[in-house]
Amino acid sequence: MKKILQLACDVAVTVGCCVGVGFISGKEAQVFFGNRFNAIIFCVVFFVVNFAVREYCRKHRCDDVHSLNVSLWRHPTLFDTLIALCSFVCIVTVLAGVEQCLGSIFNLGSKLPLYAFFAALIASLLLNKGMSALKVANVVAVLMAIALIAVLFATRKGDYVEDLQVPLYQPILYALFSLTMSLGVVTKLAVDSSKKENLISTLLSSVILTALMLMVLPTCKFNAAMPTIGGITNVFLLGFALVTLLISAVTGIIANAYPIAQYLYSVIPDKTLCCAITFGFALAFSMFGFDFAVKVGYLLVSVMGALIFVFTTVKQISKKKIGKATKCPPCVREGVRSNTKGL
Repeated sequence: MKKILQLACDVAVTVGCCVGVGFISGKEAQVFFGNRFNAIIFCVVFFVVNFAVREYCRKHRCDDVHSLNVSLWRHPTLFDTLIALCSFVCIVTVLAGVEQCLGSIFNLGSKLPLYAFFAALIASLLLNKGMSALKVANVVAVLMAIALIAVLFATRKGDYVEDLQVPLYQPILYALFSLTMSLGVVTKLAVDSSKKENLISTLLSSVILTALMLMVLPTCKFNAAMPTIGGITNVFLLGFALVTLLISAVTGIIANAYPIAQYLYSVIPDKTLCCAITFGFALAFSMFGFDFAVKVGYLLVSVMGALIFVFTTVKQISKKKIGKATKCPPCVREGVRSNTKGL
């Protein structure tokens, strides 16, 4: 029972890193998917890249981003910086999405990013609670997201039947983006799991995310700024959507804050100050807007995901080849033994 619960929490955290504001609002469906075939491409790529990285972390005991970088690169500090910047871009994107989505549901009439500030405040409080609090928050967020998407799918599936032609490389970029933004938590989860558990967790996460996207697509009105939530008129459903988006945003922010907090803490050994610096700058940059963050930020983060996947895969393959080369074939060993006897 304990193993099943651990696996469920693992899947919830992995799925929760992806099911955020952009996913639920339909913005990511609009930019990176558009149709069912692209969703299937995402499923395959997401499974392959996540399982490869998780297995590398498990075998090399890389339980955080820094130890992964030490294992992969000659200059780990440089890549600590790059991944921290990628995580910062992800937080900016989430905060921008929170402000735009929640503002479209309930406009407070303020020019300040109040919703984004509230999300950042909750995230900063939960960040210090550790992985256990993040797992609980992700379970709640994922269940609420599934419920919201299921209601929208049940009530709209006959209304919006649009098939947007999005390039085939877009879901691949999104899978690589998802890998990078979840590195702070995936490394911890991978080390605490066996190979079989990593396989099952990655497979379930890939299938659940794809199933949810296949439910999101028919509910999207792709010519709207917020393809899914833009057409909600029911007051109670709007309220539920607002809370769901906020909790989903918080879990995504926390996942991305781990590498940044680790990076800054080595320079500024004060957790409160690290949080204030991270979220303060992220709030400022989030005011550039959600569309800008999605179209520009996701590409940059995807490049880092591609590098990590390629290098972990190459290192694994090269290690296997070296291992095979160092082993003496049985025939050689027998020959050595016979020669030794002759001597």
